Amino acid sequence: MKNPLKELMEKRSWTYADLSSVAQVSMSTIYKIREGESGKIHQNILDLVETIGKDPEKFKNDYQEFRKEKRRAILRQ
Repeated sequence: MKNPLKELMEKRSWTYADLSSVAQVSMSTIYKIREGESGKIHQNILDLVETIGKDPEKFKNDYQEFRKEKRRAILRQ
């Protein structure tokens, strides 16, 4: 499974700076979420997801599933 934030950024051709500006969160926060290092997605990003017509709950659940898969992959190494 791919990180939903990464997919969103790629689909919209958004840079870290673009997303930081529209979601009003720091680029370091975006980096942590995109890399799966954050335990949760910042509420401003979830609000943005809803604004563009996506389901924020599904987005959040997809992110948690991405993190679980990433953890399993690391443990298999």
